[in-house]
Amino acid sequence: MNDSFKMFIIALVTALASQLLLGPYILKLQGFVPASEMAQSRATKLEQGSTAPVTQPAVAPAAKLNAPNLEGMSVEVARERWRDKGLVIIEDGERVDTGAEAGSIIEQRPAAGSPLASKEIRVTVAKAAPEVPVPDVVGQPLSDARTTLEDAGFEVPKPTTEASREPAGTVIKQIPAAGEQAKSESIVRLVIAESPSISVPKVTGMFLSKARKKLEDAGLAVGKVSRVEHEERGEDYVLRQDPEPNAEVPPGTEVELVVVAPN
Repeated sequence: MNDSFKMFIIALVTALASQLLLGPYILKLQGFVPASEMAQSRATKLEQGSTAPVTQPAVAPAAKLNAPNLEGMSVEVARERWRDKGLVIIEDGERVDTGAEAGSIIEQRPAAGSPLASKEIRVTVAKAAPEVPVPDVVGQPLSDARTTLEDAGFEVPKPTTEASREPAGTVIKQIPAAGEQAKSESIVRLVIAESPSISVPKVTGMFLSKARKKLEDAGLAVGKVSRVEHEERGEDYVLRQDPEPNAEVPPGTEVELVVVAPN
């Protein structure tokens, strides 16, 4: 065997040995991983409890805010209470409302409970009614007094009554008094005269002359006098009366009597 052939054989053997010994290392440097190592690596990760990536849930959209009830509050209180929600309270005007405190919210747009399309709520605020002098209606009949007061912007509830010498139905008192300043649409109370009633005195057991005087002194009159016979009582002795004692009657009422006839 010549020297050239020997050299060729030696070079070939050396190349094969290098390939067998250095091949895997060179493949790793180039990014290739043997299938056996990939399987082993995958098994190791499973043993260590590796899991698949977790998908985060989608965030739900924020719920829409409904308009809160602002009526009865002042604008300042409403703004302070709902500032943290980002609401803007806009004062949109004033209106006289005798049933609400001046400065309080009496109307809102949108209404309470309605969905808010924006962060703005417009409100109307109560203002005090102007004060006007109360007309003088004392001495007027009730119907005239009521008309006068209502035309001036006041309310007149059902009047109370008191006994008086004035004609029945005449205004004898008013509250507030005439000339006082009062808010328009406020109440003026009236007191009207009623016919005074008289308690009928007892005149049975008296004689007619004395009974007549007692009735007349009480503001009453003697009406029909009937006479009947009576064995035990003397002439003009009052046996019965109508109305009965203690009955309440108007002044001038006639009281009928039954007295003993002459013997």
